[in-house]
Amino acid sequence: MALFLSTHTNKIDKKGRVSVPARFRSILTERGYGAIVLFPSFEGNAINACDMGVMEGLLERIGGFDPFSEDRESDADVLMAEATELPIDGDGRIIIPLTMLEQLGIEGECIFAGRGDSFQIWRPADFEDRMKAVKERARLKRSSGGSLGGANNE
Repeated sequence: MALFLSTHTNKIDKKGRVSVPARFRSILTERGYGAIVLFPSFEGNAINACDMGVMEGLLERIGGFDPFSEDRESDADVLMAEATELPIDGDGRIIIPLTMLEQLGIEGECIFAGRGDSFQIWRPADFEDRMKAVKERARLKRSSGGSLGGANNE
């Protein structure tokens, strides 16, 4: 299975048009999708992006919760109500809703960061801060005997 890997910086215009990295487009095509689903990250500092297959998987997991639980309600609201499906045009671009861009302060350019089965869209300065923080957390975890895979080496 092809994965969304690497980091790409692309220009974004005032209308929210941005080219999806060519490799990411080819992965979507391989998976049979010509659109991307966007929704805000839980931390509120990035836009999550995936194909409809990943969204269907998320909905399946939410469906496994007690139908009357607060967890089901809040997860469904956060994931589904704020999600938007965007077609990729003939030039390989999407138009990100301006409200999403404004909430994150994205203008001029953005970062596409691969996350395996999905990717995120970031304001460059926020992505740089995020990478510094996660690298430091990984370094500290390794120096204390933990592993990057989550299993403890003890």
